[in-house]
Amino acid sequence: MRDGDLDATIWKNLPEEVLERIFALLPFPNLFRCATICKKWRMIAQSPLLRLTRASSIVTPWPSYCLVRYSQRESGALHWSGFCTDTNKWQDMPRISIPTCPGKCVITGSGGLLAIYKPGTVLVCNPITGQQRELPRTNQKWSWPNVLHMVTDDVQGSYTIILAGTEAYSIRKLQATEVYDSVTNKWVVTGSLPAGMRLDTQDAALDNGLLYCTAQKVYVQAEDNLVGTDALVAFDIHRGVWSEVANEFPDDSARQTPLVCGGRIVMAVAPVDDDGPVGCFYALNAVTKHWELIASMPEVMHRRVRPWGACAVSGNDIVVVSDSAQGCVVSYDMAWGTWCERKAPIKFTKSNRPSAKEVRLLATVSFRPDANATP
Repeated sequence: MRDGDLDATIWKNLPEEVLERIFALLPFPNLFRCATICKKWRMIAQSPLLRLTRASSIVTPWPSYCLVRYSQRESGALHWSGFCTDTNKWQDMPRISIPTCPGKCVITGSGGLLAIYKPGTVLVCNPITGQQRELPRTNQKWSWPNVLHMVTDDVQGSYTIILAGTEAYSIRKLQATEVYDSVTNKWVVTGSLPAGMRLDTQDAALDNGLLYCTAQKVYVQAEDNLVGTDALVAFDIHRGVWSEVANEFPDDSARQTPLVCGGRIVMAVAPVDDDGPVGCFYALNAVTKHWELIASMPEVMHRRVRPWGACAVSGNDIVVVSDSAQGCVVSYDMAWGTWCERKAPIKFTKSNRPSAKEVRLLATVSFRPDANATP
């Protein structure tokens, strides 16, 4: 759609039915741009009738996004965008209205839905249609969960949300896991972590009903708590129990991110210091339970992408994005064993440098837009 192609009065006087037909044929990013033109176009772009029209029309397939970055530049709203590996670009999405928006958010997503943790509950929304639903309050009082994960069932049209974590370093304050089922609309308290362990980060990876997370073994000596070695643990979604998978890490001093790519459990090891070694990927040997080095990031890419912000999986690719505002993105192809720079760092000037309020947080959320997904 180019400026000046049609007179503005023609667009203004077009019937809503005609606009709906036009919007139904637009590619996904263009539809979002049209929704920002005026209030009338926004209402049409998010109308239930348009969803039905798009479902019955031949449209450009909606892309999937392997990473999400977000910021809160205004009260009660979440500004976010997704990185598409097909176009190697960040696509701005419509903002999400969040009543009593907290100072920070924990975000997960699956099947066209996003789940945003708020103190005491979780908000589930479809960013495409604007529909959202606040789930019942959890059974326990959480500060901030170490793990928030969402799993959708496309056959039944339902979803499950897993909340897990600990309040503090002390194992005496260990909290059990809570699981929400959209069919029963209830939170259920399930099994706790293995004795003497606490979840380490919010990163988690799902494979065959098992949710893999990193944890730390906590040793109690008198009244003091000493953090010991790291371990890989897994939560069985169907049975509601935790188990220890591997009791050693490739590098205890680095940041570890569990991933599942190419049918293998992979650990992305990000250096903590800029002067440290380059980032690496290790695969878990299912027989020996030892980690085997499969790839090291080239030095030139390591310098551009540091510090690591997040890792995600897109097909057979492991995608790494920088935590800096420049937003450099690189990927590693597990099938071919090759590295690729997908997005070069942005060169800021005084005019386009983002302010402190616009610094965006990263979340390893795989999001595929779906106008038919219901919160």
